[in-house]
Formats: sequence, C-alpha cells, structure tokens
Amino acid sequence: MLRVGTDCSGIEAPIMALKQLKIPFRHEFSSEIDKHCIESIKANYKPKKIFGDMKKRKIKDVPDIDLYICGFPCQPFSMAGERKGTEDTRGTIFYECLKVIRNKKPNYFILENVKGLITIDEGNTLKEILQSLKELKIYNVEWKVLNTKDYGIPQNRERVFIVGIKKSLKKKFKWPEKKKMESLKKYIDWKDTRKDVLTERQKNQIKIINPNSYFIDISFNFHKYPNADKYSPCLITISSF
Repeated sequence: MLRVGTDCSGIEAPIMALKQLKIPFRHEFSSEIDKHCIESIKANYKPKKIFGDMKKRKIKDVPDIDLYICGFPCQPFSMAGERKGTEDTRGTIFYECLKVIRNKKPNYFILENVKGLITIDEGNTLKEILQSLKELKIYNVEWKVLNTKDYGIPQNRERVFIVGIKKSLKKKFKWPEKKKMESLKKYIDWKDTRKDVLTERQKNQIKIINPNSYFIDISFNFHKYPNADKYSPCLITISSF
C-alpha cells in the first residue's frame, strides 16, 4: 500500500487524483495554514495527521512515506507577484520540502510551481533547487513545464513539475502524453430549459467571446494573458462578470 504525504495541501488534488486513478494508498499526512482548506481536508480525506505551518513542526513527527507531493507557494516566483523569490519568506518553503525528502527518503516525490520559477533570478533559483535535490545522491531528478490545456483540461495553466525517483528502484519516469481537448459544447446540457436573467453588461460581454474558445473566464478576457480568449489562465471565485 502506497503511503502518501502532502504539504501545502490545498484542496488535496493529489489525493483526489490517486482516488480517481484507483491507486491503493494510505493518506499519512496533509499540511495547510488555511483554515478553510483544513476543514475541507478533514471533511473529504481524513489523513492520519494534519499539520498546520510546516515550518513549525518537528521532522520526527512527520510519518514515513513512499510518495511525497508539494506545490510550494508560487507567489514569490509568479509573474503576477513581486517576484522576490527566496527573499520572500514563502519562497523558502522549498527547503522545508527538502527537509522532508532528505529525512523521510520517499521512493518518489513530485514538486510543483509556476513557470516563473524558471526565469526568476536568471534561472539560478531553479538551478539551486535541482542541485539541492541531486546532492541527496539517491534520486534521479527530472523537470518539465506542462500546460493543462495539453492534457484535456480547458485551461491555459503552465506549471513546472519536478519529479524524483529513487535510483535503487531502477524505474524510468515517463511524462504523460498530450491529449486533445474536447470542446466545451460536449459538456453542455442541451435539455436544460431554465432561463437565467442576465444583465445588459453580461449579454454584451458574451457577444464578444471568441467562437473558438474552449473555456474562458470572462474576467480574464480583458487582461494580457496569452490565449485568454481561448483558455482560462485560472478560475476565480470573485468575478467582475
């Protein structure tokens, strides 16, 4: 049984993915500082342990695991932020991830962040992260930028994934093959006859939607995001629409 632990767990997308893939696992721990995320994790996944601020825990309290996953904070590296990198205290969370990997020695680890991680500090931050992982000497480490729109998800969201596999396992990692995205029309319930009342502003915004769009968030249609008229760069809960 695969023992799994996640940090910066959010809504626990990795655990949901394991469930959907029907991979047998034991959810050893999650870690979150957002109280609402913690409530969601408790209600839906019930890990054996839930940590708050991972910087304040003792490594001896972290359970042994086979798979470790962490999407460490992206704000310090994001093009939408101030790009302070490791000068931002959130940017140092990677070293807490490294502490887990060094001490617990999982068979596999997956780390995720924004594409901006590649270019910040002229690429030196990414080099430092990769070098720190390789210096452990027990992992084959690979990284790649993946975009959700290339894997059947109607969203233009580029992310850096760093994957490590123990050398002793003698397993080669294979990146997923790209998948053609279905049109949003496939998911429309054409039998739904409800009539929602739209404001004139909303009606006008709908008229300017690119007919070739797969899925967009209209709020982003007026921003300078690549392909924002075809794919939503992200989904937001508060919209000007």
